[in-house]
Order: sequence, then C-alpha cells, then structure tokens
Amino acid sequence: MPKRTIDLIVGDFYHIYNRAVTNNKLFIEERNYWFFISKIKKYLLNTTDILAYCLMPNHYHLVVKLRDINLPTSMQRLAMSYTGAFNKVYGRSGHLFQGRYQMRLIHSLKHLVQVVNYIHLNPCSAGLTRSPEERKLSSYLEYIGERNVDFIKPEIVLEVYGSGNDMCFHEDKLNYRKVIEKLVLD
Repeated sequence: MPKRTIDLIVGDFYHIYNRAVTNNKLFIEERNYWFFISKIKKYLLNTTDILAYCLMPNHYHLVVKLRDINLPTSMQRLAMSYTGAFNKVYGRSGHLFQGRYQMRLIHSLKHLVQVVNYIHLNPCSAGLTRSPEERKLSSYLEYIGERNVDFIKPEIVLEVYGSGNDMCFHEDKLNYRKVIEKLVLD
C-alpha cells in the first residue's frame, strides 16, 4: 500500500475510521464489539488518548489525541489481531477491512466538537437508533455521565459546553446532552 501522506504530530487530534470490505459486517454478534474494544484498549492506549468512538455494524469511528507517532503500527496490530480472531471464529479467510484505515487531522477545537457530535449522532443518521443514548457501543454515554469507562477522555470536548471549571464538569455533561438532543430533533 502507498505510504500515508498525513504527518503525525504528537498532541494533535485525528478522526480515524474504517469499514468492512464489500457489504460485509465488522461485527456480527455483540461480543464482537466488546472484543474490538478490548483490542482498541490493548493496541491504542499506548499511543493515543481516545476522546470518542462509535462502533457500527459495518464500520467504526475513533477520535484520538496522539501521544506517540507509532500510531500506524498500533493500528496495523489492531486490525490484524481483530481480523485474525474474526476469521477464525467465523470460518472465513482474507481481508475484513476495506483497505488501510482512514485518518483525518482535526484542525481546530470547533472541528473537534463537530467530529465528536457527528460520531455520536452516526447511529441515528444510519437509522439504527432514534437517540444516541440507545447505542451502547459509542462513547456518548461517557459524555452525558451515564457510564464511566477507564479509556475514554471526554474532558477536552466537554469543556466547550461548560465553564471550563472542573467543579462544573457535571454541568458540562448536561449541556452536551442538550446540544445533542437538539441536533437529533433538527
């Protein structure tokens, strides 16, 4: 495959995504989603802070803040590990992903917020849910304070919705929920 043309800079934010080859699904059973999340934690937490994610039946989205430029190696290990396990379980062979993952630099805080909102609304846009709260396989529940996992870091985005005061973090989550609910209705 050709070399990636995007420069990786520690401290920058990136939107990473990929989809299944042809009309296949990346995730067939619920356990596939949780297995993929375990692989994200295993391979990506050493090179990134994960700000947001959404896993859909045939694709995934991640928003990360880069901590180490070895992200391509980590992404390759993630894809190979998941594909190998998936192929073994379902008696298949060959590629699972539609080529190499895609990655876009997030240029500003405003752009970061837009991408995270897009990711959290993706299940609604695809007709899988009527509300992002219904999609348990996304970081939206961390953003609204309904769930707390150890690998999602929503603070940077949530600060945009509040005072920036750590004491008001609960208020930031409420404000984020209101914004997303309004976007769902529009």
